[in-house]
Amino acid sequence: MKKSNVVQPYDLESINIKNWVTKSNILIESTYKLSLQEQRILLIMASKVQPNDETLKTYRFRAKDFIEIVGNKKGTGFYSYLKEIVNGLQTKILTIKEKGRQRNYNWVITSIYEENEGYITLQFHPSLKYLFLELKEKFTSYQLENVVRLNSVYSIRIYELLKQYERLRKRELTLEELRHFLAIEPTKYKQYGHFKSKVLAVAQKEINNKTDINFEFVEIKTGRKVTSIEFIITSSSALNGTSSSKETKLKSTQSSLDLLDNEKENGLYHDLVSLGVKPQKIKWVLSEFAKEQVERNVKYTQGRLVIGDITHPHSYVIKAIQKDYAKVSQESKIATPKKSTRKELVPDFMIEAEDKEKAFETLTLKEKQELFYEENGNQIEFEKRLLQFQELRKMLVLNSEEPNQEELKKAQEAAVREVLRNMNEDLRKREEVGLKPRLINDFENKELREIYRTFLHKQV
Repeated sequence: MKKSNVVQPYDLESINIKNWVTKSNILIESTYKLSLQEQRILLIMASKVQPNDETLKTYRFRAKDFIEIVGNKKGTGFYSYLKEIVNGLQTKILTIKEKGRQRNYNWVITSIYEENEGYITLQFHPSLKYLFLELKEKFTSYQLENVVRLNSVYSIRIYELLKQYERLRKRELTLEELRHFLAIEPTKYKQYGHFKSKVLAVAQKEINNKTDINFEFVEIKTGRKVTSIEFIITSSSALNGTSSSKETKLKSTQSSLDLLDNEKENGLYHDLVSLGVKPQKIKWVLSEFAKEQVERNVKYTQGRLVIGDITHPHSYVIKAIQKDYAKVSQESKIATPKKSTRKELVPDFMIEAEDKEKAFETLTLKEKQELFYEENGNQIEFEKRLLQFQELRKMLVLNSEEPNQEELKKAQEAAVREVLRNMNEDLRKREEVGLKPRLINDFENKELREIYRTFLHKQV
């Protein structure tokens, strides 16, 4: 019998989002630019690579399986689109910089789209073997489901950069480094505010809601300019079907979770909530710092809040705990000898306030306006801060055993009063630096818009 010369097709591969993706950290910190769909296809390929593989294999998938994972479009239009992605992948370049040398690789060496059969055949470039196989150190692993649900290319890359440092729980990157890793062009998101809203905020919302890690970030400034971002990373069990390795990871953080539960009972948790700190950051604070240090700095912040010395208690209390302002303040008072000729000592906060006021008066009008935006944020941040007062009041009421309609009504009225107080303070500060009042239509939230409308009518 004559042997057939027809090359037998590769076995069909299934797509399982529970599969693990393992990458060298060199690859995670490399520079490349891919579309969201291209990212997802390559990640699905990476999830098929097994630790015992000797080479990077060729994989053959059903097109419809890809469609279910990588896109929402339906019909023949998407099949054509998928074909373009597959064909285009062979032209995409990966740049690796190692030991003073820069290497450029194609991602895939084989890219076949079988239109009649509805199959896709793909193979990583063989030169990428050392980035996926025989990894004994400096690599990062995660389940595919964590990234295929993300809808931003930046979210996927930031997830990998933070997952890499999950055990260390912190990672600091300069804005320049972050933009480099994310392959953002110099002309795109030049203003930090734009970069924050379009990249960081989007990634934070997606990663915190859809993956096995959560993060908060702290802006680090050089002068008045944000130059670096410190990411605070915590493990999360948000995804269903937690694996055994994830269970081990969760057990390692159980002590901090137990501490959080205890603090909910004794009031420290509620003190932090009342200052506007998010629950996820509270968990990090209570696991990172000694209870006594947290307690004294919460009290220190509450004291300064009462006298109106701070405007952003949620961020101030975190800095106070990190730098232990309460202890520093107490030690400075002990170290400062009392003068016999002086009957009353001026509190530290009053001295600081006087110094700030003098410094403020020396600024130009433009500098005062820049300082206003730096301290108070843009319209979106201002509106978000106002909404937090309403949510906080509701949270405090709901934490009571049996909240009734009267309590809910009082909480809402108290929230509105707090919103009005902040609107009044905002208007006063804007007038001081020569800025016009906010417009009613600046507010996206309908309820805030109506409160602000009433507030302005009373000013007339």
